[in-house]
Amino acid sequence: MVKNLNELAREIIKTNQYLTIASSNRKGSPWASVVVYSYDKDWNLYFLSIPSSNHCQNIKNNKKVVIAIFDSRQLFGQGVGLQIEGDATEAKPKDTAKFIKIYFDRKFPYDGSSHNSEDYIKQFTDKGSVYGCYKIIPRKVWMNDPNNKIDTRVAVKLNLND
Repeated sequence: MVKNLNELAREIIKTNQYLTIASSNRKGSPWASVVVYSYDKDWNLYFLSIPSSNHCQNIKNNKKVVIAIFDSRQLFGQGVGLQIEGDATEAKPKDTAKFIKIYFDRKFPYDGSSHNSEDYIKQFTDKGSVYGCYKIIPRKVWMNDPNNKIDTRVAVKLNLND
């Protein structure tokens, strides 16, 4: 039995490195993409992507996104993951170095790799950079309750002060 679902939600973010982001274009057509992410102390999520990609163009026109974070290696019927509603934005030039630091200073859990963000800041802050830096601010977070035998979605809180 899992006692603290809020802690479990934070652990899911810490122990995974891919999220699926769903966005929609101006006509409401949905699009889903998988991206590598990092997070900050407030549980905001960060990813890099090409600004001309579908999901980035969608974010440019509509900041509302939903995301899922889960470990697909979980046993059948025992999977626990997060569903998150949030707002996504591309970094302003003045924030790009901060975003890069958060993104590349993470030790990624699947292979234990880590990077020195200082090696990447110039590459991603130059005007000719192919990639944009994006931030997702979670607004609502749910998970399926592992304590319930029936698949029940419950709200959880990432921040201790929420």
